[in-house]
Amino acid sequence: MPGHVFIVRGDLRKLACDAWLIPTSRRGRPGSEWFLPGYDGPRQGEPFADDGPRAQPLHAAHGRPQPWLGLIGSWGQPVSWYADGAAEFLNTAAAALATAGKPPLFGRERSLLALPVVGTGRGGAAARAGEVVQELLPRLQAFAGRSFAGRREFDVALVCFDAATHAAAQAERARRADWPTDLTGPLKAEADRLAGHALRGELALFLGAGVSMAAGLPSWSGLLDELAIRAGMSNDERTALGELRNALDQATVLERRLSHRGETLGRAVTGVLGPRRHYALVHALLAALPVREAITTNYDRLFEDVWSLSDPDGLSVLPGAMKADARRWLLKMHGCLSDPDKVVLTRSSYTRYDERLPALGGMVQAFLVTRHVLFAGFSLTDDNFHRIVDAVRRLRSDGCTGHTGHFGTTLSLGAGGLGETLWDQDVRRVRMDERKETAAGFSFAAAARRLEVFLDYSRTRLK
Repeated sequence: MPGHVFIVRGDLRKLACDAWLIPTSRRGRPGSEWFLPGYDGPRQGEPFADDGPRAQPLHAAHGRPQPWLGLIGSWGQPVSWYADGAAEFLNTAAAALATAGKPPLFGRERSLLALPVVGTGRGGAAARAGEVVQELLPRLQAFAGRSFAGRREFDVALVCFDAATHAAAQAERARRADWPTDLTGPLKAEADRLAGHALRGELALFLGAGVSMAAGLPSWSGLLDELAIRAGMSNDERTALGELRNALDQATVLERRLSHRGETLGRAVTGVLGPRRHYALVHALLAALPVREAITTNYDRLFEDVWSLSDPDGLSVLPGAMKADARRWLLKMHGCLSDPDKVVLTRSSYTRYDERLPALGGMVQAFLVTRHVLFAGFSLTDDNFHRIVDAVRRLRSDGCTGHTGHFGTTLSLGAGGLGETLWDQDVRRVRMDERKETAAGFSFAAAARRLEVFLDYSRTRLK
């Protein structure tokens, strides 16, 4: 299958991708705003020569997205000139990655190349953004259909910083009506159903660790193992730790070992997760859905970083003070890296959570009763969640809520085991691959990419 062109709103500098385009002038010296605080790599390249290449790479740290400079900034140029520069970046960067045989970053099935709507900032085409989008999209689609060395194919993300440009790009894609995708008919029907919930104002989000894994963060088991390494455990001790069946008990053991080294568990979690600053494509795709409420069990700030871009003053993050003019809220059930001493991970911290924040449990119950909840990256195995859902089940069975049937939809990569039957009456399960996740030949990376395409397609149905 060919690559896919994603259209998202976000901060291009923070997207988890393989390579991204920094537009610049002939001097090859982009503005300082293109570099995040703490960036210590090169900030300029060689000047661009007349009739020479229009794209050149900058050095990137291992495992980090590679910035490329592109000669895009110039006044008085036709719209096609800007699109030509974008296409040259894509083809040159893809050829370099394919020739070097570098695997995709962040565990993706295919490498992701990202770029802005070129020329529409200070590049000389700000007044012609609509024309740029019309010229650019066919070039991106043509690139996504190409194969490079080793039959390598690439995905593209067109990253729009403001709402108007994002809406224009979505509208142009809808007008062109070219949607090459490997989504099945049933998956498209599920996307239409979820879009209907969103358009009626019924949809809310519940996000788990699987979402942030797409940005290179570890799974729950992976986090515990990294904490074990940080605690100085030997290989034999780490194996024995994994034999404890309950993650809460594993975390309690780690808490005690870390305390002997003078570190709290919350601080250790921050040390493991804190340096990861690139949000995943799936974060941006979920943030584009028209929802007002979201819950997450993740400690990182990746989703709120991209979600707050569209309305930074209208988002309240809980636990914390609810803003008087809040238009959206995000509940972080297990705490946040910004307050490591309140991270919920051990059995005792779960108990303290219940005692300290009973109102938040009630908020989650109301959330499940009044909304159609879209679960993403969530295993439905959290102990707190089980207790809350049990209370909701009792309310629904007593006829107190006026709601029957499924209270949500869970997006899963593949089929699970018998544990799925525990939730059949509560949530509708949409699988990206009908095979069992343990089956030979099942690819988590391929299923995760299909989930991205599914969410991108769902966004186009909001009309």
